[in-house]
Amino acid sequence: MAKQRVTIADVAREAGTSTASVSYYLNDKREKLSEKTQAKIARVIKELGYVPNAQAQTLTGKQTHVIAIIILDNTNKWAGLVLNGMEQVMLPAGYQTVVCTSNFNPETELMYVDKMLSLGVDGFIIQPTANFKAVHDRIKRADKPVVFFDAAIYSPGTSWIKTNLYDGVYNATQALLDAGYEDFFSIAANMTEMRTRMERFQGYAEALAANGQLYKAIPIDHNKPSINELTEYFKYKFNPAKRTLIFVQNQWALPRVYKALQPMAHLLPQQIGLLGLNCGDWTNLTTPTVSTIIEPVDQEGREAAEMLLALLDGSSQPGEQRILECKLNWLDSTSI
Repeated sequence: MAKQRVTIADVAREAGTSTASVSYYLNDKREKLSEKTQAKIARVIKELGYVPNAQAQTLTGKQTHVIAIIILDNTNKWAGLVLNGMEQVMLPAGYQTVVCTSNFNPETELMYVDKMLSLGVDGFIIQPTANFKAVHDRIKRADKPVVFFDAAIYSPGTSWIKTNLYDGVYNATQALLDAGYEDFFSIAANMTEMRTRMERFQGYAEALAANGQLYKAIPIDHNKPSINELTEYFKYKFNPAKRTLIFVQNQWALPRVYKALQPMAHLLPQQIGLLGLNCGDWTNLTTPTVSTIIEPVDQEGREAAEMLLALLDGSSQPGEQRILECKLNWLDSTSI
């Protein structure tokens, strides 16, 4: 049989105090209690394993000091950095974070929103799917603050923060065109799943189009094509008469492409140029080192959390929108 939940009345009875005294202790009104009473309550809470009921706190209008973070994919380095940035802000402010992964599924995303609302979270930080309007409206009806990240959501009164991937990619591509690259490859995952994927693709394609250039597309996912398949593809698709640029648009795909190019490493950067995204933890340690567009990911996480805290304490109103600039980190894999 399930163990019966320990209540505040149980704690009061075992400590020999009133329920009001236990309530004062739990709600940080301990100036009303003697040190002896505080010590007794603390001991009993530990012995009984008492846990405050978040739903009961919600019904009485109390904060739970829990924030829900909903992210599209938590399996990559980018996710770790952005979540770490949020934790750096939320933990010192007295908030615990609960991370939920939607895996790009709008139904899963909305399910997590409803679940977190039922648990009484104080607010949300969300990397949205295409279903952002339904999510935003649901949270708004519950009168909870929300900040969206890694997406520009063009809806009045919506708070969001993102990096300026379009300009970062466009400017990098233009610099490489100016450096004399003539043939272009785009290696990218499904762009319909994320606005940021589409944004970086548009920056690349539109910079090339502005200069009368086209590109060859290589679709990629977490499994295919393999390193060997990419190596074989490059062997037969490179035009030795032209300087070729390969832009890898997904952080998790860059190591695979880099390994696939090892049999042709002697051609970098004179004949072949390689440009990636992020991966700053290893791209300066390889031979040759790899040029990348660096997003301020940790900063995006920290500022998203700061925006939510401002909404929670009333020092700002919904509708704040921030765009952070990328850095071009030119290394040996391109001749810049």
